[in-house]
Amino acid sequence: MNGTSRSIYARALVVLVAFILVAAVLVGRLFNLQVLNYDKYLGKVLENLLQISVIKAERGEIYDRNMQALAVNITTYRVFISPADIKEEEDRVKICKELSKILNVDYEEIYKKAQKTNRKDETIKKNVEKEKADEVRSFIAANDYKSQIYLEATTKRYYPYENLAAQVIGYLGTDGGLFGLEMQYNEQLTGTDGKYITARNAKSQSMPSKYDTKIDPENGYSLVTTLDMNIQMILQNQLELTYKENMAKNNVCGIVMDVHTGAILAMATNWGFDLNTPFVLTEDYAEELTFSGLDPESDEYNEKKWELIYSMWQNKCVSDTYEPGSTFKIVTSAIALETGVVTRDSVLTCTGSLNVAGTRISCHKHAGHGTNTFSYLLQQSCNPAMMTVAERIGRSTFWKYFEEFGYTSKTGIDLPGESSGINHSFSRFNAVELATSSFGQTFRTTPIQQITAICAAANGGYIVKPHVVESLIDSDGNVVVSYEDHTIKRQVVSSEVCKELAEILEGGVLDGVAKNAYVPGYRVAAKTGTSQKRDAADESLRVGSTVAFAPANDPQIAVLIIVDEPAASNKSGGVVAAPYVADVLDETLQYLGVGRQYTAEELANLNFEVGDYREKTVAAARAEIEKAGLQCKIIGEGDTVQAQIPAAGDQMRKEGGVVYLYAYDPMGDLPEPEIREVTVPDVAGYKVSAAIVQLISAGLNVKIVGALNYEVGTGAIVMSQSIAPRTKVPEGTVIVIESTHTDVADNN
Repeated sequence: MNGTSRSIYARALVVLVAFILVAAVLVGRLFNLQVLNYDKYLGKVLENLLQISVIKAERGEIYDRNMQALAVNITTYRVFISPADIKEEEDRVKICKELSKILNVDYEEIYKKAQKTNRKDETIKKNVEKEKADEVRSFIAANDYKSQIYLEATTKRYYPYENLAAQVIGYLGTDGGLFGLEMQYNEQLTGTDGKYITARNAKSQSMPSKYDTKIDPENGYSLVTTLDMNIQMILQNQLELTYKENMAKNNVCGIVMDVHTGAILAMATNWGFDLNTPFVLTEDYAEELTFSGLDPESDEYNEKKWELIYSMWQNKCVSDTYEPGSTFKIVTSAIALETGVVTRDSVLTCTGSLNVAGTRISCHKHAGHGTNTFSYLLQQSCNPAMMTVAERIGRSTFWKYFEEFGYTSKTGIDLPGESSGINHSFSRFNAVELATSSFGQTFRTTPIQQITAICAAANGGYIVKPHVVESLIDSDGNVVVSYEDHTIKRQVVSSEVCKELAEILEGGVLDGVAKNAYVPGYRVAAKTGTSQKRDAADESLRVGSTVAFAPANDPQIAVLIIVDEPAASNKSGGVVAAPYVADVLDETLQYLGVGRQYTAEELANLNFEVGDYREKTVAAARAEIEKAGLQCKIIGEGDTVQAQIPAAGDQMRKEGGVVYLYAYDPMGDLPEPEIREVTVPDVAGYKVSAAIVQLISAGLNVKIVGALNYEVGTGAIVMSQSIAPRTKVPEGTVIVIESTHTDVADNN
């Protein structure tokens, strides 16, 4: 091979080797792309090839136990424009003006968005209701703006009951539930979004592809709660009265609970706020912000506003702690009876105070209760009696039961933000701490802990787990999870002790410090409490509370109301809380169908509803009135009743009650008799029995509200009267007097 040939051969060989190397690199690259990293690069291709649209899962709804909707999803619309498709300035101005008018959005704001001509989607307004959306549709149709204006259906959370159980239900924010059940069960309510996966070509046109698919969304589960909106309304109405009438500086709260299952039938702090506008302060909070004196443009003002919003949202029933005061004496008594250190008839002595390890601790009755039975001393809320039995129980045994009743651990209620109680450590739980704890002071508990412990005293000794959700259901209404079968945790005292304790507490309602919790026709077991706020700079601040369960002989429900910092002159729980607990029990037991069982004395004191005697003969009307046990006075000489006082339907006390009948012939010669008038006396501050005498003597009838057991103890006092003193009214007019017992001190 000559030189030229060798040169050509060498160059060819080099080219060949180069081709082989290039081919090897290409093959290696293809192997890497199509084998080793196939999934990775396929995904990148699909990202450019496929359009993925999210199908939003429907959030589960929230119901009360009667399947009344508490939180639902309603369809609203997002209105948006495509500035890129608005070609003429005339159309741009017209669109902006009309949308501003329909949607109540600032024109300049819309016009600024409409000028972004490189944009295809500019939101004008979200959560547009159907009525306004229809107006936008009409505008689009009338002007052929279907390429310029769009409506996108969305969902919005709506709360039909607005302020009922607001702190319990909670609110749905943009990133999920912010508090309450919406937060606690956010995962179960949320569900899983679905997808549309559609193949598109370079021109964004649909094209057939094996990658086109639809993944259906999985809607969230709905919650069936234990709440009953009828009972919730009863509770919140009474809390509103409690708050306003006692001028509670730090709010009030209340719970209604099924004693056997732990189901929360109602729970509230004050009267709530509107969940549909959760960032709008209620009237009282707004006033506090206004009178703060802060500049509305300042950071301090904004911080104060958010502080008030969070306070408004806070569920005081689970997140706040307080000293339970004498309501805890139910627990001390249960321990004492269970351990046998006393019986209901054991005799104890109260001299007004007790010296414990060198510390003198007083009774609320500084003169002392004297020597009497344990039952009587509990009914009168005697502190030394409790300290005496606590000493007999001993610190170790007392602490063991204290733990068993749930005071050293959270209840586990299915609501966010539950606090722990603030207690002594056992190592520091010495004689003085044992003594003060026996009557509910120097430790702090939460309202939910307290009512849970009291339910154990009512239901036969069982600690139940309080809960708000009964079950989860799917979109078809099928129960997916039920929470009803694991509510009982343990038994702490015997059913015999509970029965005996209920009888003692019932006696305290009939003639003890819990007299204002009395409800005619129902057997009520109750205990009141008042405690000092030891962490407050103002030593006069108190917390007044009352807890009760009924019927005492067959307990169904328990009610707790707490009044934090009442400004009323009498801060006792027996005054600031017990009357409202009685009203909650009264209305709730009636609603639940629990029948009244009146005693003969109660029947005699019931208010009578006046009948309609007009157009009846005088003889027939008189017979009917006297048969009902009332007196009858005839004014006029006619044979037929033409008018009457009190009016038909009015209610009045039977004893001493008089119905005045005006009898005359409108077409006859005899003149129409003149209606007699009398002057209303001032009976505020009188004992009810004395007020009744005054009013009847003045020719008036009486209706009593509040303490209908007004003769027990030292006697109930008239707090107010329906018609002002010295007012002239027709003879026989019914004067409504509101009464309460004031001899109901229950702690220091």
